Amino acid sequence: MTIDRHFIREGLIRSEIEGFLRNELSSAGYSGIDIQRTSLKTRITVFVDKPPLVIGRKGRQIEKLTRTLEDKFNLEDPSIDVQKVEQWNLDPSLVARSIVMALERGMNFRRVAHRAVKSVMRGGARGVEIILTGKIVGKGGKSRVEKFSEGYIKKAGDSLKLVRRGLMQAYLKAGVIGVTVKIVPPGVVFPDQIDVMEAKKVEKAVEKEKEQPEDKVKKRDKRAAAKEGDMDKKVEKLEKKVEKLGKESGVKEKKVEKPKPDAEEKPEKKRVEKAVKKSVEKSEEKPKAKKDADGRVKKKSEKPSKAKTQKAKRTKTDKTK
Repeated sequence: MTIDRHFIREGLIRSEIEGFLRNELSSAGYSGIDIQRTSLKTRITVFVDKPPLVIGRKGRQIEKLTRTLEDKFNLEDPSIDVQKVEQWNLDPSLVARSIVMALERGMNFRRVAHRAVKSVMRGGARGVEIILTGKIVGKGGKSRVEKFSEGYIKKAGDSLKLVRRGLMQAYLKAGVIGVTVKIVPPGVVFPDQIDVMEAKKVEKAVEKEKEQPEDKVKKRDKRAAAKEGDMDKKVEKLEKKVEKLGKESGVKEKKVEKPKPDAEEKPEKKRVEKAVKKSVEKSEEKPKAKKDADGRVKKKSEKPSKAKTQKAKRTKTDKTK
């Protein structure tokens, strides 16, 4: 078997498995599969909106699926891994499925499409496009195409690989309606994307380009000198802290090294301290000033000196004579 035929055969098997799982797991919200073949077994990861419906009670449903895949498609020891879709409104197949279910219930196609576009853009997508084809109006109407889009979306080129697509069919009484959903997920950067810079940023970039190598060297020297000055300041601060700590530790050591006084010297020191305290208390005590009946403080009368008293006695004796 040639290489081309090998890849064609694998592609056919993959499409058959995908169609089978889409029909079997439509109620669980089937999104897609990823097949990895190894020498021992083939691992199939299924992305679904409701994983419990795929697993079933005690894993019975998933065991039945593995048996059918092994018998129908001749897979070597298949193992199925079920994973939940994190954001259903960014998955095109799930969005298309919700539109199909709403159309089959008989809802207006414009209302359904606009609601889907808003939910996708609310999820953070960069762009959406929903295309409805077929007899949309109902009986008697011609088949036509209706497009609903919002945001930025690619239509051609190699960058179409970055756009997600989902296709489904809605079966109505008037006929079949095809639903295609294209979503550009958030965070996608296209190769032809151009970012417009502000004027200030452009000026700074031009100035950097114009700078000569000598100016650059000078700037580097200035930065190095500034760093050295900062280091010197830090060293000085650390030295001061060390000095302070040394002083504090020296004081504590002195306090510890002080000799304890003998038992005989203690009573003598106590007596001296009591005498000093008493003298201090006497000096601090102030004589209370006497007050009159009106509440005014009386001034102390100064004692007359000896010379004044002798003069007063002489005057009295002269008057009597």
